[in-house]
Parts: sequence; structure tokens; C-alpha cells
Amino acid sequence: MPHRPVGSVLLLAASLCLCQEPAGPHIFRPADQSVIAAPLVIVARGSGKAELRLDGKPILTTQPGPSALTATLKPGPGLHELILADGGAERKVSFFVPGAANAPDWKLFKPHPPAAVCDTCHAVKDGAWDFKGATLAQSCFACHDSKPFAAAHSHNTETLAECQMCHHSHGSTSARHLKMRKELACRQCHG
Repeated sequence: MPHRPVGSVLLLAASLCLCQEPAGPHIFRPADQSVIAAPLVIVARGSGKAELRLDGKPILTTQPGPSALTATLKPGPGLHELILADGGAERKVSFFVPGAANAPDWKLFKPHPPAAVCDTCHAVKDGAWDFKGATLAQSCFACHDSKPFAAAHSHNTETLAECQMCHHSHGSTSARHLKMRKELACRQCHG
């Protein structure tokens, strides 16, 4: 495998991985086509005029920081559609709450961090909602043990300083919240 300088690796990885998350309005939690255990905690990004709707009805949100929207709901059993409308853009997420009806063949959504609130990892910096630390890894290692990191990742923490390049930081339906298979993640930098 070719060796690239660390700065080039980070720039390449960031450009490849971060492009998976669209700019503009976005629903971070819950994941599309997931099974939800109540209560449902919604985390989204949108402008001050953004609106969240559950099954066509507006829901009350809080704004813990600039562009951040959250809501906690207890939707009834069945299939639901969550819409984030912001200007002319719309993002949709379908999810299922177990109950009397049979669940679609979707995986259980696992929130991350499981019990934390927004300001566990985020803070307002220069008027914008950002990570508390200089890198996301600094926020992640406030809860996660950094010692086994190199063994599991084949890199030290400085080489992979941005955990969100490969992991969904707000939760997902995948093991270890991976955005892609580990082999594919490695190939983005190592060909």
C-alpha cells in the first residue's frame, strides 16, 4: 500500500467521508428505516426557520444551539414519517415503533451517546454550534477510553483525529456506528 503523509491522509479522508453527510438541513437522529424504542429523541440541523413534522403535524422543538433542533416524543406503535422542512429543502426519515403491527425488516436504532445531552459534546464557539474540543476525538475521548484505540483502528489518535469520518456520532443501526464496512473505510486512504 502506498504511504501518504498524515496531513494528506486526513485531507483525503475528510473529503471522501464527510461528503456522505449532506450540507444544509439534516436529520441526525433517528436513522431512516429504523426501529425505535420510545421515547424518541430527534436531533436535526436546520436554520432558525426550520420545521419538524411527524406524520404531517408540526412538532415543538428546542434549539440548544445555533442550527440545532431537538425534540423528545413518544409516538404510538406503527410506521411514522419525520420531515425536516427548511426553506425549499426537505429531509424525510421513516421509522417504526414496535407494537401491535408487524415491524418491517429494519434494524433497531441505537442512539449515541445513549444518555447524553447536546452540550455533552457540543458548545457554541464564535456564534456557531461546534464540538467542545478542537477535534471531535477530544469530545469522544471524554467518554471513550483512548488506550485501546490504536489496536482497534491500526492508527494512533492523531492520525484519525475526526471520529465522524467513519462513525455516525449521533447513533445508527450499524455495529459500532460505522458509516461503512471497516475494509471500505480503510481503502479510502490506503487504496
